[in-house]
Amino acid sequence: MSEMRERLHALLLASPFARQLGFELEHAEEGVARVRLKYKEANTTARSALHGGAIGSLVDAAGAMAAWSSGEFDGDRYRGRTLSCDVSYLAGALGEDIIGEGRVLRRGRAIIYNEVRVTNLDGKPLAFGTHIYRIDLRESEGQ
Repeated sequence: MSEMRERLHALLLASPFARQLGFELEHAEEGVARVRLKYKEANTTARSALHGGAIGSLVDAAGAMAAWSSGEFDGDRYRGRTLSCDVSYLAGALGEDIIGEGRVLRRGRAIIYNEVRVTNLDGKPLAFGTHIYRIDLRESEGQ
């Protein structure tokens, strides 16, 4: 596992919510991250259909991981947060793992603009999202 992938995987799994949903970082390189959402019955609606909120959360996670992959950030000195996350649903996912691939479109000093495509493992498009993320230095204690 590459050093970047190890760092980002640890960052992703530091979130209890990400662990509960079943996220797993599959790939990371500069400006690109691929996150898998493993199928879990707890993330479904009727008839094993993956809940749209789980898909939206995948868009957010893949966009955030792409943003973090776009620079050398010491996770202890920096903080990140989603500013905007928009999801368009194209098709349903039934009883299967899905993949969210986030790509950085533009990176400013602190704000990173991303796109995320969600597919099943066969490459069928399920959702598309735009994602805006901010990474900046944590303020010092006492300020």
